[in-house]
Amino acid sequence: MPASAQSVQTNPPGESRERPAEPIALALDCLERGDNVAAVRHLKEHVSRNAEQVLFRAQLAELLLGLHRFSEAQTEFEAAIACSQEGAPGPRSRLVHYHTRLMEIAREREDEYGEYLHRGIGLHLVACQLAGKGDSGEVERLQCKAAAALKEAQLIRPEDARAAWYLYRVWSQLDQPRPAGKALHKAIAAAPFSKLTPLEARELSLVSRQSSVLK
Repeated sequence: MPASAQSVQTNPPGESRERPAEPIALALDCLERGDNVAAVRHLKEHVSRNAEQVLFRAQLAELLLGLHRFSEAQTEFEAAIACSQEGAPGPRSRLVHYHTRLMEIAREREDEYGEYLHRGIGLHLVACQLAGKGDSGEVERLQCKAAAALKEAQLIRPEDARAAWYLYRVWSQLDQPRPAGKALHKAIAAAPFSKLTPLEARELSLVSRQSSVLK
């Protein structure tokens, strides 16, 4: 028999090689056993292959937070926000929770800017969810609290566009055109040097173009 033929190994008839378990199955098995460190490893692999699956990314972020791996958890929650903003109403409904988690992480990391920023954004989103449900006083109260938090964030890091962008949105909701215009101007100026999500960057660009047309 030729040497090349001898080197080929075949399975017996009727048998097939077992396919390796998928990372998500391995992660779930690790979670059942309480091995969160290993679950994180497998979830990371799954998320790297399926970046659009926000719920698994959020679960990964929660596990990292529980392990006090704050920097990694922050990265995953921020990615979950960016993906959820582009998604259906279901994923978008979790945005407040993700911003709350980022506020908690910022507090743990003694990041005052992040704490005020995510507090302000979270309050603004809650107010937007309540808008149109009849309690205009509560909506206004929440938007005012959001504005106060975002102004604090802007004082700490005036060169970042994100606080200014959400301040623009808050002042617009409160029908305050003058402070809204000032916030928008600051957001436009800082945008090239800031870390905005893709949706935030597109929305800011659109508002900027509309504003320039109206002048």
